[in-house]
Amino acid sequence: MSISQDTSGTAAAATYRVAITEQRTGRILLFDRDAQWTDAQVRWSFSTGNAPGWDHPFEIRFRDTRRYGMIALMTFGRPGEGRAAIVNVTSKAHLTRADLLWSARVTSYPHCIERVPDAGTVVVAGSRDRLHVFGPSSSDPATLKEVQTLEFTKAHAVLWDDQNKLLWVTGGTVVRSYRVAGSMRDSRLVKHGPDIKIAGNGHDLQPDYSRPGTLLVADSRHVYSLHKATRALTTVASLPHPKSYVRHANGQAMWTTDPNAEDSVWGGPTVHFSAGGDRTRPGAQIYKARLYTTRFH
Repeated sequence: MSISQDTSGTAAAATYRVAITEQRTGRILLFDRDAQWTDAQVRWSFSTGNAPGWDHPFEIRFRDTRRYGMIALMTFGRPGEGRAAIVNVTSKAHLTRADLLWSARVTSYPHCIERVPDAGTVVVAGSRDRLHVFGPSSSDPATLKEVQTLEFTKAHAVLWDDQNKLLWVTGGTVVRSYRVAGSMRDSRLVKHGPDIKIAGNGHDLQPDYSRPGTLLVADSRHVYSLHKATRALTTVASLPHPKSYVRHANGQAMWTTDPNAEDSVWGGPTVHFSAGGDRTRPGAQIYKARLYTTRFH
């Protein structure tokens, strides 16, 4: 099944695609925005088999590479036993761990992963207070190995800013930016600029595709617009425990929440849309919803 990507930024609300991390079944699923999100409507999937360390998918991102074209970056796991992984997004509709290009054990409860273009660097946010920097020795992601580990309280999200050549990170009550010094195995993160304080624990960072000079930051109770040049924050929404939040180029916002913060399930069955037409999978535990695009802004 073909899964041609929307990179135009002008797709109508009814035509774009959405990837979700479904923790109950250990699957990452891609749907058309306007479809009913049944198993029969899955456009692409990655299944972990819920093996130890591979359960509970937390992140899915699509990125371009010169060697493979589109890849998917993913994180999985539980406290003390997690994985970061890369898979080639081919025309094959349903992928498994047998299709991986690279994976690494990450015991700090990995919640997010990002790739820095050109440098080949991969950064993983471990919510047990760590940033893990992986560098390759060639264009083959199989050569990635950890080259730097930094302390970062409750690190939950990382995002590359291709406009300013910065890596943004949030966790605890901080948003921080780093320069990436060097490349490949010599890659190192170097703190850049003053920290930005937020009210709750940071959970997500995404581009605002309708406003390319800004990022969207989600913490325990709020969503902020962060102006990248001035580092000014503006509150745009108050939500119960948002886990992901993004705005499409057409202006429509999409988000997921944890409807019951007191239980041990970090997600709910519904992906919400500001224009209406929410999508629900009964019994699902959806942690994040991502636009199917490789664009950084």
